[in-house]
Amino acid sequence: MADDPESVDLVRLARALGVSPSHLSRTFRRHVGMTVSRYRNRVRVSRALAGIEEGERDLAGLATALGFADQAHLTRTMRAELGRPPGHLRRLLSE
Repeated sequence: MADDPESVDLVRLARALGVSPSHLSRTFRRHVGMTVSRYRNRVRVSRALAGIEEGERDLAGLATALGFADQAHLTRTMRAELGRPPGHLRRLLSE
């Protein structure tokens, strides 16, 4: 879906809005307080947590469904955002 945060990159979003990528980047950061990329990662991590909490066991499939390159990319991003890898978060959510 074109308006889904996982599938929208800065250049395509800027083009759709009729502005330059640099203008969009500056404006987004000024108003939201983070970069487009950081926002997109937070949305994806939030959705990954929801999937894990709902019992999703296939992290590779979850990563692909959320737009990550692979399971390792999901793991790195979750660790960067939350300080813990998905397996650790799964254990915490199941307690």
